[in-house]
Amino acid sequence: MLPVLVAALLASATPADTVHTVDGGRITGTVLEESPATGVTIQMPDGTVRRIERSQISRIEFADGTVSNVQPLPPAPAAPPAPVPALAAAPPPAAPAGSLDSVYLRGGGRARGTVMEESPAGVKIRLLDGTVHDYPADEVTRVVYADGTVSTPHAAAPPKVAEPSPASRARPAGPAPVDTVYFLGSGRVRGTVIEENPRTGVKVRLLDGSVQTYPRDDLQRIEYADGSVSRRVAPAPARAPAPAVAPQPPPAYPQQPAYPQQPAGMPPPLPAPPGPPRAQIFPLYLSLGVGATFLGGDAASGVSMGSVFRSQQAHASSELGLRLTRGFALGVYGEMGGGDPSRSIRDQCQVQGLDCSAATARFGFMARHTWSPLSTRPVWLSIGTGWEAGAIVVDHHSAGDRNDLLRYRGRELVRLGAGVDFRTGRVVAFGLYGTVSAGEYDELRDQAGVTTSTDGATHTTAQVGVRLTLFP
Repeated sequence: MLPVLVAALLASATPADTVHTVDGGRITGTVLEESPATGVTIQMPDGTVRRIERSQISRIEFADGTVSNVQPLPPAPAAPPAPVPALAAAPPPAAPAGSLDSVYLRGGGRARGTVMEESPAGVKIRLLDGTVHDYPADEVTRVVYADGTVSTPHAAAPPKVAEPSPASRARPAGPAPVDTVYFLGSGRVRGTVIEENPRTGVKVRLLDGSVQTYPRDDLQRIEYADGSVSRRVAPAPARAPAPAVAPQPPPAYPQQPAYPQQPAGMPPPLPAPPGPPRAQIFPLYLSLGVGATFLGGDAASGVSMGSVFRSQQAHASSELGLRLTRGFALGVYGEMGGGDPSRSIRDQCQVQGLDCSAATARFGFMARHTWSPLSTRPVWLSIGTGWEAGAIVVDHHSAGDRNDLLRYRGRELVRLGAGVDFRTGRVVAFGLYGTVSAGEYDELRDQAGVTTSTDGATHTTAQVGVRLTLFP
């Protein structure tokens, strides 16, 4: 009985991938990712995951029969083996029903798992070990889905993909059916459609749990897990009124072409919306803003900010950031504010015939998160910390020089910002912003150059303004 059971288990075992090493060894399991840069990630039969460097691999024999030559094999003393064709020359294997999606990388390599999102920006796939990887569109040659369809993403606008037949849209029944949202031109997203609204767009919960919103104008169709299909709705053309007595002569202007015949119950699709695409084209962004600053709190113990600076100032700000993902960025900020000193200090300067002004400065580091970064009105929230300074500056017109009557230096403990941008294209956006921060001055330097430490009294700064953003 035991031999029969062992034979049955061996017959039902799933074919495994084999990684051959340069020292003559081999490793058997399921290849999760083959990357030209980092090597191969393989899941062993006991469930453990192992990473093998690319320099240690001679070739990979996949369970579907394809072979990937990672590194030329060393010459053997015996007769040389028959050459194995390169992976790029072999046609893409058709994935059987119920198998995994495969993402083929440029320069060799593939990643296998479940494709959660395919868009003009790239492909997001969840591997068999549960991790989620993002691949830019220029690194992906093709995507072979488990249902047999093949997609070729491009960073630039690709030709429109023909609509698949009803037979190709059939998916094998599984424990967790998903909805599929197809984009105009190329790309798809798979998950659960939470809301489909003709005005605001479609909200989808992806397989990794995140929720994304896509504008209705960017969609081609939605295939739901129950087999139903939803397309963009266009208003039906107005019917010509019936003639009252006699037929009217035809109009002098040309008639608009009629919509092509559609199946019963299916309205005609809208043409592609005009205007530039709203995708991000550069990982860096630069913002320049102007606005008003409001000061409060104490500059030192017993010394209010209003007794040194006027409570209102004008400011100019800038922000330079690097997007690590579509919605998350790290950057630096800096700003300069200017205005009048307090009334008492200004009166003293006038008595002595001096022209006095007040100036403040703040700079530091920040992190920013943006909701719906590819929409026309993305909303963002930031948090940062840094340093700040404030000074009363005396202008000696007779001598032609300027010096500080007094100068404060300290830290900006925390800085919170929020705003909304209005994108006019892929390069320029205009927006509104506001910030609130808390800080303290650590030292005070007078006109004679004597520096004293303050007790670190806390003050607040609030700002509002408008800004211009390049490469939003």
